[in-house]
Amino acid sequence: MIQALYSAASGVKSQQTNFDVVANNIANMDTVGYKKSTANFVDALYVALTDPSDPTSTENLQQGTGAIVNSISKTYTAGTCTETGRPLDVAISGDEGFFEVESVNGDVQYTRNGSFTISSEGDNSYLVTGSGEYVLDQNGQKIALQGDLDKLQIDSTGMMYKNSDTPFAHLAVVNFQNAEGLEAVGDSKYVATAACGQRTIVADPKIKQKSLEQSNVDLAKEMSNMIKAQRAYQMSSKMITTADEMEGLANNLRR
Repeated sequence: MIQALYSAASGVKSQQTNFDVVANNIANMDTVGYKKSTANFVDALYVALTDPSDPTSTENLQQGTGAIVNSISKTYTAGTCTETGRPLDVAISGDEGFFEVESVNGDVQYTRNGSFTISSEGDNSYLVTGSGEYVLDQNGQKIALQGDLDKLQIDSTGMMYKNSDTPFAHLAVVNFQNAEGLEAVGDSKYVATAACGQRTIVADPKIKQKSLEQSNVDLAKEMSNMIKAQRAYQMSSKMITTADEMEGLANNLRR
């Protein structure tokens, strides 16, 4: 009976985590460049039961001990591109690629949020994200901007032009052997880990200027996942109640 309580408790805890993941997806459905998360479950440890008629048998039944959250993964499929009309708004329309940015403490980060703006620093102006990270070119350098930005042109490969046919910068759009190895650090940004594999430049990134990529959250699917999590949570809670009642009956048998 005690094992029933443990198994049910693991189910309640796992579904609470699932609730949190789904709720976070719904809360960020309007966040530019956000990628939805998914809670992945695995069976907890199994215990082999001994066959009283043949204690030496290796073909015994196994008793499960519940389910646990194994990992929380990201889905990097592209979201819908929405036109904004702003010259500094840039979207990656394909599934592959991240913009490369440099945080205020010098760390290199990656994002799909192309809502860029300008940081004026003395006589220089640089292309930055909405939260102040420098946008980098393919050489890992900050992108300096000058002149009339209404005439700024960014082609489908990320080349940046202004008043001439000669590009002055090339947006870095990079990918990894295993993008799921990226670690989320908040605000739709990620940092590379050892699990990512080699960083590569995307040859054909499919850049769209004056557009932003919306989140890839499907509200209908997330609401369905929320209902499933709620039902599983209720079943686990009912298991705890039932196991507790059976324990009470067993304890009162001698009275």
